[in-house]
Amino acid sequence: MRNLLKGILVLLFIVFAGCNLSENKPLIVSSIPVWKHVAEYIGGRDFRYYSVLKGGESPHGYEIKPSDVLKLKEAKLVIIHGLGLDDWILKGIEDKGKVFNIGELMARKYPEIKKPGYHIWTNPVMMEEVYFEVARKLSEFYPSKEKYYEKRADDYAAMIQQLLQRTDNCLKGVKIKKVIAYHPVWEPLFETIGVECIGYITDNPEKEPGPERIRKLIDRAKAEGIKLVITEKGEGEILAKKVASEIGANVLVLNPLPDDDYVVALSRWCNKICKALKEAYGK
Repeated sequence: MRNLLKGILVLLFIVFAGCNLSENKPLIVSSIPVWKHVAEYIGGRDFRYYSVLKGGESPHGYEIKPSDVLKLKEAKLVIIHGLGLDDWILKGIEDKGKVFNIGELMARKYPEIKKPGYHIWTNPVMMEEVYFEVARKLSEFYPSKEKYYEKRADDYAAMIQQLLQRTDNCLKGVKIKKVIAYHPVWEPLFETIGVECIGYITDNPEKEPGPERIRKLIDRAKAEGIKLVITEKGEGEILAKKVASEIGANVLVLNPLPDDDYVVALSRWCNKICKALKEAYGK
């Protein structure tokens, strides 16, 4: 009986010690899931991770909750997109020194991302560099792991390049690569993989496009023989289907803000776009 009690006490000690060790790890909070997954791939078990948005939600106009504020107070690092996309998160942060603004950082090197509506995570080439920037930031917490974090970033960049090569091979057999999209969230990805978007239903998903804009887009789409409209779930999907019906096009619904590992999400986007183009225009 004594040995049994000792065993139970030892087991409880290990469990509680493990819990305490986990709680003592620095907490990284992100505004959207993509930054959580970037940090998690680089930092592994060295940190804890929390994303305010959970995936499938719109980052536009989000109202921060008391539970989010508590996490932000506890956080040692807060990763945000910036560029006006997730300014709402700043309301819950007293110490702005712990904010890691991806958009602000990348805009110093790439002025083109300063334009309204630029979504960095849909630019896979730029995301390769983001992984290295996050690796450098996390190494401030654990300087001895700097080389390890850089190696993780290098491995991930190689995976992105391999995926882009597969996408390029898939699209080589597609003669026409023209689409309409609901709004410019996909513009960086289109440019990267060689898809031409002839127009967007709206420039801002928070604003309803006027009838004149829709009419002009439909007329141009008919003139150019557009057979694919790309959108996402929600109000955009309803309007996109109306436009597609007018021009006799297929509709592809993508989730621009998934809660997945980035390469998994990127692979899904590229595969679906390639397949939809083949179905719409033929090989």
